[in-house]
Amino acid sequence: MISEKAEALSPSQRYLKLVRKHIEGIREDMPHLIATGEKMAGYLLNGGDICTPAVNPFWPPEFGGRAGGIMCIKGNVDNSKDVAYFALKDTRKSDPAKNEELQKLIEGKAHLFVIGHREDLGPLADHPRIEACTGGTDPEEGFYQYDEFAPLANVREFEQFVRGWITTGEMIAACIRAEKMPIVWMSVWLEGSLARNASFAHDEQSNYGEPYEYRWSSPLQLFHRNRFIPPLAPGYVAGEFLKGAALFVDALDKQSAILNKAGQWMADAFLAKKRIWAVATGHSYPEILELPEKHNYPIEWGAPLSSIARAMPDDLKKGDVALHLGYAPIHLKNLKSLLKRGVNYIHTTPFGKRAEMPESANFLWFDLPWRPADAWVDVPGYGVRILPSSSTAHSIAYNAILCEMAEQLGWK
Repeated sequence: MISEKAEALSPSQRYLKLVRKHIEGIREDMPHLIATGEKMAGYLLNGGDICTPAVNPFWPPEFGGRAGGIMCIKGNVDNSKDVAYFALKDTRKSDPAKNEELQKLIEGKAHLFVIGHREDLGPLADHPRIEACTGGTDPEEGFYQYDEFAPLANVREFEQFVRGWITTGEMIAACIRAEKMPIVWMSVWLEGSLARNASFAHDEQSNYGEPYEYRWSSPLQLFHRNRFIPPLAPGYVAGEFLKGAALFVDALDKQSAILNKAGQWMADAFLAKKRIWAVATGHSYPEILELPEKHNYPIEWGAPLSSIARAMPDDLKKGDVALHLGYAPIHLKNLKSLLKRGVNYIHTTPFGKRAEMPESANFLWFDLPWRPADAWVDVPGYGVRILPSSSTAHSIAYNAILCEMAEQLGWK
């Protein structure tokens, strides 16, 4: 773990500095990530399907069924043309050779692509079915320790999100260059999205010429049938996604005083034996934390919901703290009700502050500029952005605030 302190930087800024270093490391690895995405695309273009096995359970809900991700994901695959794309667990806690999901894949026929280091696979590292690994970081890289959680604030989560999505994006770009466009989810928060997403149970109009009559019989499929998208250069998607990650870091760096106050609220609640409740709407928390069934983690986690009324327990009371990394415009009536109960509420949403948002001593707002409706990378000629950025943004913000909390509590 990292223990050195730069006295000119706050705890959150030290963490953000580390994330910047990792962004540059990922940038240096872009040729490998591009090649990995292109290799995955080759199987899909040859008639293969893709699935996301739950070797690490956080990845399937992160990858599928959300804005900017691929729509038609198979539950499982077992064909010599197919791709299985999955993330590894922390090998300090879990032996990959004993992972039942991974064993099924090794014994199957699909081509295996791994979010993580090859050496993390242990004795399976050289297995011929493992086609490629994205790389990652040492799980011990980060700051602070609490009980068995070391580091408490890590960069492994950030690396898993960014490398996983960049490789996906370069796979999509490689398919586009071969004149095949995977069907990508449009956020249901956007006008027309429900009808648009549902329409892909059927054939589409071609964009090669004049519109023709719809046909209504085709099943769901991985690719659009008759849709030409201008080619994307190798590295375009990766570069755009990393620009977003750097933007999140810069935005949080400028708000270090707010992050410090958030950490202070959480530290005070911990010392007073009050509840600290966290919700992140990016689909992957708390699963990505890999918390054991019985644990002493200092923060409680709720389901990834944006509505204050649904995301916040009814029994939160005065002195409790809620950290809510949201998705939707804030509902003022619900906010006022929560604040009236005396809950210290820390919130952000890409929709920004509302004009009538109340000023309150127990309300703390910070800006985290991921895009409304989540998906980040523009694809010229395609009406939907690709690759969700909420999980990346949330991992940076959450761990930066954890650093502030841990420093206030004197954890090392």
